[in-house]
Formats: sequence, structure tokens, C-alpha cells
Amino acid sequence: MELQQHLGHPHPLVFNQEMNHQSEEKICCFGCRRKVKGPSFSCSECGFFLHKGCAEAPIEIQHHPFHRDHPLILRQLSSIEEQGGDYCKVCHCYIGKQFSYCCSSCKIAFHLKCSLLQLDTSGNFIEILHRTHQHPLLLIDNQNFLLQYRECSGCSTELVNDSYGCFDCNIFFHKKCVELPIKISHPYHRKHKLILESDFLFCNLCQTKHSGLFYCCSICNLDFHSKCLPPSVEDKKYHEHPFTLFLRPNSFTCDACDTQGDNVSYICSTCNIQVHKDCISLPRFIRLTLHRHPLSRNFFLSIHFHDSRTWDCRICYKKINTEHGSYCCSRPNCDFVIHVKCAINWENKFWYEITELENPDEFKELDESGNLIIRVLRETKVGGNVVAAEIIHSSHDQHSLTFNDEINDNKHCNGCMMPISSSFYYCSCCDFFLHKACAELPRRTLLWFPQSSFRLLTDGIFKCWLCDYDCSGFSYMSADGLVVCLRCATTPHNFTYQAKEPHYLFYDAENVSNCSACGRRRHRKGSYICKDCNFVLNSGCVALPKTALHNFDEHPLKLVYEDNKDYPLHHWCDICEKERDPKLWFYYCEVCDNAMHPKCVLGEYPFIKLGSKYKYKGHSHPLTFIQKIDYRPLCEKCREPCEDLTLECEEHGCNFVGHWKCLRVSSMLYSYHH
Repeated sequence: MELQQHLGHPHPLVFNQEMNHQSEEKICCFGCRRKVKGPSFSCSECGFFLHKGCAEAPIEIQHHPFHRDHPLILRQLSSIEEQGGDYCKVCHCYIGKQFSYCCSSCKIAFHLKCSLLQLDTSGNFIEILHRTHQHPLLLIDNQNFLLQYRECSGCSTELVNDSYGCFDCNIFFHKKCVELPIKISHPYHRKHKLILESDFLFCNLCQTKHSGLFYCCSICNLDFHSKCLPPSVEDKKYHEHPFTLFLRPNSFTCDACDTQGDNVSYICSTCNIQVHKDCISLPRFIRLTLHRHPLSRNFFLSIHFHDSRTWDCRICYKKINTEHGSYCCSRPNCDFVIHVKCAINWENKFWYEITELENPDEFKELDESGNLIIRVLRETKVGGNVVAAEIIHSSHDQHSLTFNDEINDNKHCNGCMMPISSSFYYCSCCDFFLHKACAELPRRTLLWFPQSSFRLLTDGIFKCWLCDYDCSGFSYMSADGLVVCLRCATTPHNFTYQAKEPHYLFYDAENVSNCSACGRRRHRKGSYICKDCNFVLNSGCVALPKTALHNFDEHPLKLVYEDNKDYPLHHWCDICEKERDPKLWFYYCEVCDNAMHPKCVLGEYPFIKLGSKYKYKGHSHPLTFIQKIDYRPLCEKCREPCEDLTLECEEHGCNFVGHWKCLRVSSMLYSYHH
């Protein structure tokens, strides 16, 4: 089949019944600029392609519903002036270089893909009148561009099949909704006939107010949304058996979400469950940021007879009713479980996605991206396990790093900035240390925050989104720029914190209580709270080290959670000599009887490593972080003496110094090298 010419195209067009899959990914129709699929015409000489429907579009259309006064003429790749405008008058999108229908008299244009509507056997547009709308409704096929991203005004679901629409009012209906009977009898209201209306009403079945098509009884003042009236609902994607409308209003506890229902419900007689209508379509499987494994929906938990545990939701930490619905981990021997309302409620600020995969083994772990170890140079055995004894790590690739299994809390990890408290790698040429756990962190991971995946960054200085500390070292950053330090990234959503007594903590994004450690209140980012008492920790205080060193005292200082001494002279900080609140945490030396504020011991910036070299855009040489300069030079910015965390230029003959708090305001600092 050959089309000899089309709208002045200089070469013959050849008919193609189907395109191969590789071609479909690359080729677009010159008429509508959508990918070529199915039957098409093409030019072998110049790569010109048209959908069959675009190629066969009429040259002229009389009395088009979009513009009945004048004929519309088909233009091919014409200029904006010829088209009568650069935007389609229907979808209001830019037309550009594609086919369009134009009215030269009115200087208006329409996309080809917006203009082609279904015709009857006589070549007329198919229009109907419907009692729920004052204008004629046009029939639109399901391939039409105009139906994308629209919902049916009758049942509020996606328009996926042929539909009717009124473009003057921007209202669209499924064909099946338009074809609903005008008058019905229904067993829920046997007294009178129900009449179809379109309005914004309160549905007496689902007990919610919304717009759409309703069946109404004006005598009894009853209104029923058309979507609520079908006697049964069946969708095997959500449940293997049909749900039947239970016509007698009653109070019930929903077996899916474990909340109260006060009116009409749906029942599955096979499974003996009763649910809200909205709960019929709860997804079977979801993946949640709080937990690496897929979660499956269950209408009850199968508990072993001898299992006496209480099951708490891992989001709100309230008790789970095992006789009603929940989402629980699909993996064997994992007891992660959450309420349905906590899982699917976006206000809980935990990201989740729906998945169709039923086999948990089909889920790929997000940590499969690998770590930042470039090469293992040597291996050794430690306690029967083979570990990398010498590595090249991408965060410090100029020298190799050597494994050490001894604790050295005088040094700090360049990844998490915490004291070296477990096995680590070190550089024998410079002051670079990494916990083994920090060296093996994945390049990409899924944290429990409400973002998707995070990627690992190994350099730079940043303000942690969660704990608000200025930090150097490693961080995890989300696609939208949210950055968290390693301490916050590796602190789970729930864990046991050993203070004066153990507390089982979980993160509550809405909590604004005063922190039990520092006494301050956070209004934006929540806190970790104890499920059993009023103990609260903000993220910054969770990271406080259990022991610390300070040159004020020669001994290690221990973190203490409450001062039980009644003598008021003990309630002073021995560093700043200011009063301490005995109910708040402090560092204490048992040998010297010295007590100190945590901030006085750790400083204003405890997680910026001294000696790190950085480049500041306002200065031509690398700068080094130092804590204090004995001769107290003046800051280049504020001209005050530098007594706190300071950046100093080590270039011979250059005397540039500046407070970090002054230079950080300009946000022009980035990592240079270690």
C-alpha cells in the first residue's frame, strides 16, 4: 500500500503494518509528535513518519465542535503565522512543528491530536444530550490526547476507555457512566425510585461528601454516589474473592484497617471479613522506607499459641490488634508490623511505594550498589573471619589504608567524625582514619526518611538536615538535596538507648517536647521519644559520645544523665563557670570531681575535624581548620579576635584567618583535600 503524496510531501509514503520495537523507541510521528506505534506511513528517503490516523486526517473539517462557524484547514509543519497562533485553543499547549487545524479567519489553531474525534457512519461527530449536563457531550476515543491525566466527573476514576466530554465546561464522563439508567430501583431503598443527578452531595452509603453522579430520592432526602451502589466489587489485584455490599447499616470494626465504621460495609463471605469500601482497594504489598523488606497486607496475624509477645506498630508504637488488619514483613522470622492507617497515611511522613511483586526474593536490596573500596591490596584473618588488611578507598585514594583492630578513642573517624571506638582503617602517611563500618557503607541506600534513595558523599562541609550540626566528613544526600550526616543516617528509626535506664525510642516527626538531655525544644524536625515514658531526645543529643576528652581535665569524661547531689555548689560548669541545670546531662570526671556542660566539652562544632584543609572561594589558597590561635589574630570578616573554630591559611607569607561562623554565612566553602 502506497500513499503517493501527502500535503505536499515530495516523496511517496509507504505503508507499514507494524514497527519493530527498536524503531518504536526512536521514531516520532511528524503529525502529532508522539511515538510511532502500530500502522503507519513512512518515507524511505528522508525519515518522514506518520501514524495511519494522522496520514488519513481530512484536509478540511466543517462544523467542528471546537469551532462551528468556519471550516478548519489542515496545515503541515507550517509557520506560526499560518497556523494562526502558537498555542492550541483546546489544550493550551504549544503547537510547534507538527500538524494542526487552523481557521484563517479567526487566527486560531488546534493540535491535530486534539481535533480528531470519532465520527458516525455518515461522517458526523457523535454527540449526545444527557440530563445531568446542559451542553451536548462529544464521544472521544481512548487514544485521544485530551483524555490523558483526566478523571471521570461521574465516578472520579481515571479515563481509560472511550469517554464523553464537554470542552466548554471541561467535564468528562466514562461511556459506561453516561449510559447509566436515569431511574433505578435499589434494595437499599425500596420505598421509591432513585433518580440520577450530577451534583456535589453527601453520600449516605460511604458517609463522605464529593462531586459526581448520584442516585437520589428527593422524597426521603437520600443521596447515593453511583460508585457505591453496585452490589458487589471484585478485583483480584486486591483480594481473591468478591466483596458484597452489606445493605443493612450497622456499626462495625473494619477487618482491614482496624478502625470503626458506622454505616454501610462490604463483606467477603469466603474469608468472613467486613471492611470499609475504601479498604477494598488497599494494596497487597508495599515497600516502606522504615524497613528493607516488602510488607504484605494481612487481615489478621497468625500468632503461635505459646507466643505471649505484645505486637506494637513500628510507626506509632501503639498496640496492634492481631485479630484485624495490618502490614507485616513478608520475610520469615521478621516481626516488623505496622497499622494500616500508619502505613498508607502520608501525614506520617514515611515514604512508601506499592508493588505488585508477591515473592519477597524478587526484591532487590538497595545496598547492592557496592561500597567505596576501590581495591583490596591484602587480606588477613581476624577471629576466624577474613577481612581486608589494606585497601584503597575512594575518599582517600592518594594513600592506602591499613586495618587496625584496636580501639583508639584519641582519634576521630573522618567518615562519621566520632571517636574511634571499633576496628578501623588508618593512613600511615597522614591523619586519616575510618571506622571499618564507615569504609564499607553502600554508595546508595534507602534511609527511613521520607525521601527515596540517598547517595554517599565523602567530602565537603554541610549542615545536617536532622541534627542541625555543621559537619565535615561523609554524608548521604537525596535527589532533592536533603543531606544527613552519618550519625543520623545510621541511627535507626527505633532503637534502645541506654541512659540512666534503658529506653525504647522511636522517631516522632510531630513531637515538640523538651529534650531530656539539653532541655531545648525542636519545632520542625521532631524527636526520638520513649514508648513507655516521657523521655525525649533530639537527634543532636542522640549523637553525644558516652565519653569525651578535654584539655581542662587530664582524665576521660563520662556522660552523666542526672546530678543527684543536693549541694548547690556542685551545679556549676567547671569550664565556663556558669550554672548547670542538675536535671540535664553533663560530662563528669570522677577523679577530679569536675562537671561540665556538653557544649563546653565538645565545642560549638564538634563534628568538624580539625586539620582538614578546605578551599574558600573568597581566598586563593587552601585553608585549614584550627580550634584556637594563641596570638588571637583578627578575623578577616568581623575583625574580632579568632578564639573559636577558625580557618587559617598556611601559605607562607599569607596571614588570612577567619571565624568559621563568619565564613560559613556566605556558603562558599567546599572540600579541597585532607
